[in-house]
Amino acid sequence: MEFVKILVGVVLPYMALVVFVAGMIYRINSWKKLASPSMTLFPAPPTSGENTINMLKEVALFKSLFHGDRVLWVLAWSFHVVLALIFVGHFRVFTGLVDAMLGVFMSTEAIQAMSGGAGGAAGVLILAALILLLVRRMTLQRAQEVTGPADYLALLLLGVIVFTGNMMRFSAHHFDLTLTHEYFAALATFSVSTSQAALQNNVFLVHLCLALVLIMAIPFSKILHLGGIFFTHQLIRKQ
Repeated sequence: MEFVKILVGVVLPYMALVVFVAGMIYRINSWKKLASPSMTLFPAPPTSGENTINMLKEVALFKSLFHGDRVLWVLAWSFHVVLALIFVGHFRVFTGLVDAMLGVFMSTEAIQAMSGGAGGAAGVLILAALILLLVRRMTLQRAQEVTGPADYLALLLLGVIVFTGNMMRFSAHHFDLTLTHEYFAALATFSVSTSQAALQNNVFLVHLCLALVLIMAIPFSKILHLGGIFFTHQLIRKQ
């Protein structure tokens, strides 16, 4: 068990950071080297400013998907919005910066209450969205035709990460988020050890391990579609 704590809690976080950064540099360089022929699509916005507005609509509102498949749009857009909220919640735990900003307007007790309610709701909603997206891929023929093993694996990995996160939040022995903050503060100062209180929780170890695996996989998988859209959307709208 001590070896698992060293591998997952001490070694893997730094390895995941290196792999993620190196992978992102590789992918961005690959996108920049793609052929960019002069082309015009009809109808195309007449200015680069309108090109940018269209791209932002795609990123924030999934404009094309809305017009193409309303059911998938509801599932996908809801999933990404909740995922963004979860990211903000985790960033709050890691850094304390969000608390400092909200502290100007809210008391500590109000922040904790809002975090607990929003975090619990987000965990339930994103798990439900993942299940529905997985069922859709398994039952809808046109979705099956464009789905490969990697797509199922990504959904299952995300599902287990969310499930273990919910276990820590809703279990009888609620996981103290302060322990997470202390653990990541130790990581940031290169002083983490297997004696960290957070690493004594087996569910946290599983959650952390799977999350780090996901982070390392992002640059090399379809999960990076948010990054690619900034390149591909500008390419196909070019005049």
